[in-house]
Formats: sequence, C-alpha cells, structure tokens
Amino acid sequence: MKTYGTEPGVPEPVQVGISELVVSEGEDTLKSYGLGSCLAVALYDPDSDIGGLAHVMLPDGDTADNSDVKPGKYADTAIRALLRRMVERGASYTSVEAKIAGGSDMFQFESFGDGVGQRNVYAAKIELEKLGVPLIAEDVGGKHGRTVEFTPGTGALIVRTANGEHGVTEL
Repeated sequence: MKTYGTEPGVPEPVQVGISELVVSEGEDTLKSYGLGSCLAVALYDPDSDIGGLAHVMLPDGDTADNSDVKPGKYADTAIRALLRRMVERGASYTSVEAKIAGGSDMFQFESFGDGVGQRNVYAAKIELEKLGVPLIAEDVGGKHGRTVEFTPGTGALIVRTANGEHGVTEL
C-alpha cells in the first residue's frame, strides 16, 4: 500500500467528503473519512483503470428535491452519476464492478425501524442490481465507523475501522 504525503513528489489522496463523488483514473487514491451510517460506494472498470468513489449520506434521492444538485448525497443517484461520468471518460459499462463499505448503525432509534446505515446499504444494492453492476465485495454494518481509501487503477478498497476492532481490510 502506498504512503501519501511522506515522500517528496508523492501526491496526497483526493478527499471525497459527505455527499460528494469523484471519478478518477490510474494511481490516484480517493479517500473518505468518518463513515458511520454513510456508505462509500466504489465503482471501477478494471479494463480502463477508471473508477469513482461516492460518500453517500441517505438512501433515496429519486424522491428528494435536490438530488440533481447533489447526486452524491443519495445511494441511487450517486451510483447512476458515478457510472455515467465513468463511461463519459472511457469506462466500459459492462465491465464496471462495485465495492461498498460503511453503513453502520451506530445509534439505536427503535421508533425509526431499520437504521439509516442499513437502508443505505439496501438502496445501494438495489440500484447496483437494477443497473447490472456486480457487487464483488463489501464491509458493511456493525456499530463502528470506517475510513476508506480507493485506488481506481487497481480496484483496491482499503477499509480502516475507527475502533481498531477489525483493523485494516482490503476489499
């Protein structure tokens, strides 16, 4: 795994904040911090080395008034926007694969039923299935936060847990 910011000439990772999405290619690393109930959705085309990362906050943007302004905020609109932007840059729609991480339910609110984290995971899986994008790896649920680093050129998604209970996982 690369170490960023410690060696001269080594680029810093591109930060993907809450409700944002970024498409990149090659050896760039995209990073999202502090995923609790939020979900990181990583899409990549292994043939073109083009990929993207979204830091999804909520499950369903089709019913939201501002989903066109911030498509990265919602699982369904973020996945569609990532896929569209990747294809515009040269990715092959039929080669794209997905990995997801996050979707924890860190707080219990019994009156709300399933937590936002679970609903984010479910919404992402439904949208990926609708679009025919295979979900090849996931690290979701639980009650711990995560930080992810995604490298589109290799498809590697590194997941670090906040509490250290699970350590570091590469998907």
